[in-house]
Amino acid sequence: MLTMDETNYITALQKFEGLSMREIARRTGFHFNTVKKYIDCEDWNLEIKPRKQQSSRLDPLKPIIDKWLENDLKMPRKQQHTGVKVFDRLEKEHAEELTVGQQTVINYVSRKKKELCKSTFDTAIKGHHPPGQAQLDFGEVYAYNANNIMKKYYELVISFPYSNASYVQLCKSQNQECLLEGMQRIFDYIGGVPTRILFDNMSTAVAKILPKKQRKLTDGFTRFVLHHRFHAAFCNPNKGQEKGHVETKVGYNRRNFMVPVPAITNMNQYNEKLFELCDKDMQRVHYEKKQKISDLFKLDIKSLMPLPKKPFKVSRLEKVKTDNYSFARFENNRYSTTPAYNRCEVWLEVSANTIRVLNEKYEEVAVHQRSYELVGQPIIDWIKYLPAVTRKPYAFKYTAFFKTLPKVWQTYFNNCDIDEGKKMLNILSPIIVDGKLDQATIAMDYTGVKDADSFLAYYRRLTEPSKCPREVLTANTPIQIPYIQNLADYSILMGGDE
Repeated sequence: MLTMDETNYITALQKFEGLSMREIARRTGFHFNTVKKYIDCEDWNLEIKPRKQQSSRLDPLKPIIDKWLENDLKMPRKQQHTGVKVFDRLEKEHAEELTVGQQTVINYVSRKKKELCKSTFDTAIKGHHPPGQAQLDFGEVYAYNANNIMKKYYELVISFPYSNASYVQLCKSQNQECLLEGMQRIFDYIGGVPTRILFDNMSTAVAKILPKKQRKLTDGFTRFVLHHRFHAAFCNPNKGQEKGHVETKVGYNRRNFMVPVPAITNMNQYNEKLFELCDKDMQRVHYEKKQKISDLFKLDIKSLMPLPKKPFKVSRLEKVKTDNYSFARFENNRYSTTPAYNRCEVWLEVSANTIRVLNEKYEEVAVHQRSYELVGQPIIDWIKYLPAVTRKPYAFKYTAFFKTLPKVWQTYFNNCDIDEGKKMLNILSPIIVDGKLDQATIAMDYTGVKDADSFLAYYRRLTEPSKCPREVLTANTPIQIPYIQNLADYSILMGGDE
């Protein structure tokens, strides 16, 4: 077949130079019949003929293979059918119908896997939402905390457009740890993982938007996606309306679940309550399909992928250097380690709610609740600092920990001298570390002692079991003879009757 340039040259030689077809064939080197074909052609429309569907001797078995491969989408990669395994299984279960060789089966399995993966993980088009696919977004809400102060929280919503179901979890921030932990809680509750989730270009997931709609994802988000094996899709920049279903659900959940403004004393308990509210909300009828949302959601559940065998650990490591007071700085707050770790490098294992301080060997040094607010004072685990505090009893009275002690202890340390205070601190420190401050306070209240030795004696009497000596019998132990009183002789001496 000639190119368009060659065809145009042939026709130009005949039309504009008047050469004969034989002369054109001689000059161009093409066969006379080829030259004649293109010069005589009058219809230059591009003809597109549909390809004829060729039948195959594998056709009767294709529905069976397709079903096996569709079920494989929910299975771990190492337990999915290969082309060879499909052929071996067909030989065992459908030997009479199998009339093709192994390579034919392998080629079909390869093509079918590509079709299924594309249709399962990348089929979202306008107006069509297959079961098992989801959308995700954050929304701002306000609630009263345990101190009855109104604070801003963030609702993490995962919605399922096919059934119009959704689940919401409350987070303290929109950071990566809260995002991944909230997603994992929802996955665990529904018992599976959506095949495809549509996100906007949130910085916790997308590190950079590349040309041709490509994304460079953050490392933590990438590991989470690989661990749970779902397809992460993203809206075009500044086109949040492309995930309009979940944006509508953010407002719906806020109006229906968080009005009036809730009071949250325990975040975990409140999130469990939100799961119950979401389940209850599914008893509504779908606005378009005229079926209960709960019934439609069963198809979503059926299409989910299984949960990974091991839960994903939502955390990240950061190396920081402690200051002179052995405090580690993170997000403008200072967290204590122990007195032994001043001016050295430590690791911070940061999760959504906690910060674990680790040494160079990744051994735990201290654990703190993560603060999302700027706190003026350092966040200190005073139990770790008690051994150091016992050496400075005067400074102890000016620590924040001192103000948390029961009143009887504050009174005692305020009235005693330095030597007596140091002695009492050495006694009290291990008691506090063992978690027995309440018993020590009872002992102090009961005795009202003025010195450490008297306190320690009564505390041990109160807390330690009494020790009774064990009776020891030997061969030389004298036999106890019972004594029987007879007062008759005394009566005679006193002039009484016998």
